[in-house]
Amino acid sequence: MPFKRPGSIPHASSSTYSSASENSQIPAKRTKLTALPSIKVFIVQAKLDSQSIAELFVLAERNCEKLCSDPEEADVIVTAVGMRKRLERHVPWDIAKTKAVVDPDWLRDSVKEGKALPCESYIAIEDLHQETVANCPDCNLQPCGCDDSDEVAENDTPPQTPAKEYPSPPHSEAGSPAEPTSAVPPLKSAVKPSFKGKSRAVSGSQPTSTAHSVKVKIPFRLLAPNPPIPTNAFKLTYKSRYACQRASPLTCPNQKLAVELDIIKRSRALEGEDRSALSYSRAISVIKAYPHLITSRAQAAKLPHIGAKIIGLVEEFLDTGRISEARRISTSTRFQALSAFSSVYGIGPNTARKLHALGLQSLEDLEAYYGVDREEVLQEGQPVQEEGRGPEEMSRPHEKWWPGKDKEKEEDPKKKTLGRGGPMVGDAGSELGESWIRVALGLREDLAVKIPRAEVEEMNKVVMEQLDELEPGCVSTIVGGYRRGKSESNDVDIVFTHPDASKVKGLCKRLVDRLYERGMVTHVMHLSNFHSHNPLRTTHWDSLEKSLTVFILPPSSPYYKENNGHGMRRRLDLIFARPEVYWCAVVGWSGSIMFQRDLRQWAKDKCGMKFDSSGITRRYDSKPFYPKTEKEIFDLFGLEWVDPTMRNADV
Repeated sequence: MPFKRPGSIPHASSSTYSSASENSQIPAKRTKLTALPSIKVFIVQAKLDSQSIAELFVLAERNCEKLCSDPEEADVIVTAVGMRKRLERHVPWDIAKTKAVVDPDWLRDSVKEGKALPCESYIAIEDLHQETVANCPDCNLQPCGCDDSDEVAENDTPPQTPAKEYPSPPHSEAGSPAEPTSAVPPLKSAVKPSFKGKSRAVSGSQPTSTAHSVKVKIPFRLLAPNPPIPTNAFKLTYKSRYACQRASPLTCPNQKLAVELDIIKRSRALEGEDRSALSYSRAISVIKAYPHLITSRAQAAKLPHIGAKIIGLVEEFLDTGRISEARRISTSTRFQALSAFSSVYGIGPNTARKLHALGLQSLEDLEAYYGVDREEVLQEGQPVQEEGRGPEEMSRPHEKWWPGKDKEKEEDPKKKTLGRGGPMVGDAGSELGESWIRVALGLREDLAVKIPRAEVEEMNKVVMEQLDELEPGCVSTIVGGYRRGKSESNDVDIVFTHPDASKVKGLCKRLVDRLYERGMVTHVMHLSNFHSHNPLRTTHWDSLEKSLTVFILPPSSPYYKENNGHGMRRRLDLIFARPEVYWCAVVGWSGSIMFQRDLRQWAKDKCGMKFDSSGITRRYDSKPFYPKTEKEIFDLFGLEWVDPTMRNADV
């Protein structure tokens, strides 16, 4: 029911409110806060007569901080409704679960007593008993030990949040896979934050969030919690149809079975059979979360997303230790060729099939087809300055470092320079074309080498040092497989933000310019600007500011690696998010693919919301939501917290 103000207040039976009725047609003026000075109230008018509505409105306006027209803004929801289904007509259930939902007598009695009373005696919806007690603001007039400020100077130490101790989690630390276990216990995050310049020491070598400026105040909400938030895996269930409700360790008891099924899944995807590939992906995600070793067909049949076809494959694996279809696929020259082609940046399954249809069988064939000269590719991105070049010539890429100069025209409007003397990049959303396939092929020996965790952290450190000189006060989180606990990564993804949203726009391009000038970025494969969050968008590409680059650590770094006379090239993706959607970007880019897919599906199916790495919006009115922490995203969707190391729903 929409919020509406009542008309004249009928004669009240109680003399306590008789004075209010005398001036009922004049909007009540709250001249002094008395009983509930810091409480915001929303009143559900259903099942209340006009006299009660008028009475409660006057009480709320004169004694509370605010009478809200939106239940989300309120601390307390007052209602005479006693059933969940009836309440959901007026208040979304996920919002009601975060409030104290009480009957009207709570407001009346609290005003009489001059303070907020405990809510337990005034529960309106029994299904919300625990939530109401937990969210009851009955201490609003008592001295509070809370710190109202959410900001801290960089050299200050954020308060330590006590965490319950749990047994060691069954996930893999760097380089040490865990043994299969029969049950998944609650866990604590293995990923710990690191703060440059802080006095406290953090054990381990897995920093994910870094704050560099000693002058700019960093809000607590932009820093990773310390200690990390523990996950109670016993509250998660492997029987759920959604991966975001399951604990999926890096290595599971049925890892070999999952790997066999993944071969079939990849084959289906390479052949363009997307529906079949998705079915296998779902089955694999369930198997990754199953905490027991599968020993029978009946066991597998009880799991969600496991159909008759996959049950047969599971049974074959239990009998022989392998799946014949997976073995046949893995030895197929077509599968090997398509897999190799699709491993090259810029080549997807469709292009891979077209190339194979031309008779190409290997990466060497691709190099010959595209005319790749490795030495030339290694020199691309290095600007060559010539005397006598005028301003017009300087604004165009030099032919010696413009990839694909023989394939494209310089005046192509879909391409733009990164800046004066900078590398050529694709415009936001444009196709990268053959030029970057040539670059990826020329650098494939470097890019095929896995990146150890220590080097990932060094890359983040080096980039943050450069960013700190450009814009002090930025924070970053290393996402992707690193954040999920992998010991090695194919590439490095880092999400950045700044407490001041006005300073984030354009910062990605400025950073890439700086890294390029210092020889750390040699190629830019994509550079995009911010776009408005689109609730109707169906593509996977988000609206954040990002750059996909090829990166080299400086020779001064202890992790600098020499390779044939040059530094080792690494794939580095730089993602910039505004501070209000920073944690959405962190969650979205942390993966895994199936975990994110099901998180988006859960938000749609259960909450009527759209979620991606660029924000959260309510579908029916496009209202945006800005979670202040990563855990608040899970809370908003009514989900149990899942640590990043337990989001490995893919092989």
